[in-house]
Amino acid sequence: MEKLTALIAVIAILLLPAGVFALETRSGGEVIISSPVYDDLFASGGSIILNAPVDSATLAGGTIEVNAPIKGDLIAAGGTITVNSDVGGKIVLAGGSVLMNGSVGTNAIAAGGEVTLLPGATVTRDAMISGRTVKNEGYVDGTLTVDANQFQNTGHAGSTNVHINERSGALPAFFLTLSLLFALGMFILGLILIKTMPTGFFSVTREMRKSPVMKTIIGFFGLLIGIIGLTILGVTVVGLPLALLAGMIFLIAVLLSTLFVAFRLGEVIATHAAPGLSEWQRYVIGFVILFILFYIPFIGPVILVIAVSLGFGAFLSTLHDQWSAISGSPPKEKA
Repeated sequence: MEKLTALIAVIAILLLPAGVFALETRSGGEVIISSPVYDDLFASGGSIILNAPVDSATLAGGTIEVNAPIKGDLIAAGGTITVNSDVGGKIVLAGGSVLMNGSVGTNAIAAGGEVTLLPGATVTRDAMISGRTVKNEGYVDGTLTVDANQFQNTGHAGSTNVHINERSGALPAFFLTLSLLFALGMFILGLILIKTMPTGFFSVTREMRKSPVMKTIIGFFGLLIGIIGLTILGVTVVGLPLALLAGMIFLIAVLLSTLFVAFRLGEVIATHAAPGLSEWQRYVIGFVILFILFYIPFIGPVILVIAVSLGFGAFLSTLHDQWSAISGSPPKEKA
């Protein structure tokens, strides 16, 4: 638990930009950065290749390759991630295969199926690595913390803290990769909603400020009633088409619930730690911390139920308040 708490705290710090709030975005099937970006870079695509210096980078894609120095922090999630250059700040990587072959100015966090610190990798402070197979051929000045099924250490670390999992095999690794890809998809979906539908998205998040406990209770019982109602409709031939349509809407609302809560969590953190953060930065902070909490043994499922209930309750409250505008019926006059 202490290691997990430290991990969450470090990630929260990693995601706080150092006084720069502007943003440059790139997206497409293949994204190649060939000219310097003196700003925070956010890029997503099937393939991302960074060949020019940037101030900081948040990257999401199938294949990510960093070949130029990054002045600040690097956050990347993808299928294959290769870091061949130096990062002046901190580094957070999550992917199927992660290769590090450059220097890291402060701390490094990496998770994936296979994570390798190559001989050219140097971490100035601490490194926390989780994966099916972890190899250290590099140099870690501080503490190297490893959670893996297999660990090979031919490099150097100031001190090591290694936990070897007894369970192994392709099936757990498959589900881990699947869950990471699903989380990545949800992360990108949230960014798209904030960009394209800010009015609706923030209408729901604002509802969470009003009696969050009551919203959680409403959401929890709303989920139960929805599941029971869909089941009853689904067992009848006449009600089956309606059950399928209502089930799709219900599923979409449940999936979006965690995104609303992620933004609200990031908003609360930013209010106390960094009030100047933009909406997307608050969302990133809240999303990463919330989804890490979901993976805590025993407590994680409870947090997931609470988060979904809170988000779903806020969604129902927003739907109730705006039903007149959605349905086109005149609002009821107050007595």
